[in-house]
Amino acid sequence: MPSLPRPTSRRTALVLLLGALLSTAACFSKGASGSGQQSVILIANNRGFYDVNVYAVRSGQTVGRRLGTVTGNASSTIKVPVTELQPGNMLVVLVRSVGGRYTWYSPAVQMGVGVVARLDIIQTANGSLQQSQMYSQVAPQ
Repeated sequence: MPSLPRPTSRRTALVLLLGALLSTAACFSKGASGSGQQSVILIANNRGFYDVNVYAVRSGQTVGRRLGTVTGNASSTIKVPVTELQPGNMLVVLVRSVGGRYTWYSPAVQMGVGVVARLDIIQTANGSLQQSQMYSQVAPQ
């Protein structure tokens, strides 16, 4: 039985590179405005009583644009423009209680192919946000 030619390492590398580029492009969705601006998904679940504002954090702890408000005991899906991500497609947010004095900076979460960011906002009885968490998750199909 004749054997099939084996792909060269150069061909394999090219196929893998092309696949990585295409899958990275598939990670992003069009913005709601239809302007063609790309965005990533942040699913925020506020488990506290107080409403909170969520802001993108750019490099150097600089607070960027306000992404939205999540009311108390509710969930919200927020489209984050890729322009608000830090270098390396890292997402960092600042959560601030509406009318309160507490803020919380999330850890950096890398956004990638088929990944969504999950933000669990946990408030104590006095409104502290220090028990909150942000992590990445495989996007539901």
